[in-house]
Amino acid sequence: MTHFNPDMLSIARNFRGLSQTELIAVMGQSITQASLSKIESGDLKPSDEVIQNLSNALHFPIRFFEHIEKLNALPISLHAYRKKSSTTAKALSRMNAEMMLKMGHVQTLELFTNVPKRKNSLPTFKIGLDVSTPHEAAKKLRSLWALGNEPLENLTATVEDAGVLVFLCDFKDNNVDGVSLKMHGVSPCVFLNANQPNDRIRFTLAHELGHLVLHEEPSEFMEKEANDFAAEFLMPEEKIIDQLGSTNLAHYLRLKKEWKTSMAALIYRASELGAITSSQSANLWRQMAMRGYRKVEPNELDREATYRVASMLFDYAIDAKKTSTSVISELSQLFDLYEDDFKKLYYFDLDSMETIEMVS
Repeated sequence: MTHFNPDMLSIARNFRGLSQTELIAVMGQSITQASLSKIESGDLKPSDEVIQNLSNALHFPIRFFEHIEKLNALPISLHAYRKKSSTTAKALSRMNAEMMLKMGHVQTLELFTNVPKRKNSLPTFKIGLDVSTPHEAAKKLRSLWALGNEPLENLTATVEDAGVLVFLCDFKDNNVDGVSLKMHGVSPCVFLNANQPNDRIRFTLAHELGHLVLHEEPSEFMEKEANDFAAEFLMPEEKIIDQLGSTNLAHYLRLKKEWKTSMAALIYRASELGAITSSQSANLWRQMAMRGYRKVEPNELDREATYRVASMLFDYAIDAKKTSTSVISELSQLFDLYEDDFKKLYYFDLDSMETIEMVS
């Protein structure tokens, strides 16, 4: 092998959820801990035999480790989960590896396919300079995107129309809702935990949108700021305030259908805006708990499909069909993956590809 990228080894190992010690065990102790550490740090070039053993143990094609690009993405919101004791370092490393893989794939797709045109721009607002509060930023963005104050029918499409790539992922950790990433020369990306209820996924997407427009780097108050942004963006005060004075739980269930936000978010919004008193809020929360709605709410929302990544995959697949009958095989080769990993990584986008194909 003429070139070996140690960063790709780290990504592959973390993607499999293996420590260096565990990887060495999978390799049958054919390499020492010291050698593996030096290989990952770039201080030791592995032999072809070691590369083959790494490829077999990690189930990645040898060409995967030949990537020249260095994947440096800024994880705007990942740091918040590092503070949670319930989220392990290994789980975070595995999630970060999946996101780095997909960011690399985005680089490739945007190079070889027709990137869907943006309908809107994605601005940035600096609190204290461009806007005074996250609520003001949300209002400005709604105005810029000509959304008015009505409920958003499809938040995912709205966000992707501004050039953001939205991924649904199986994070295998329900303590993580979503992460937003920026990388130079690549469209901004939001990664959402597909194992969450759909109303929570929508709020998480609005939260991550808040990070993208408000935060260039992690800060002390960024999580609250993103939550405040999301609440105003999904439920504009000017429009919703007159609907939030009820103490009837059934009323919030009806609002959930209209505003496509959880009952919990609506009750919290009612309390935040002063539409209900603290005692009325506490009573609603007790009713939610008694009915089991704090864990699982009734009337699950329909899941919103992503389209930008699926559109680029479909665009590449159209050309691939000219030379191969296996679209999955072509796309897997494009990303230097085996087919089983490609299908797991892009399970939701493949569903969207089928939808695109049906309407094309």
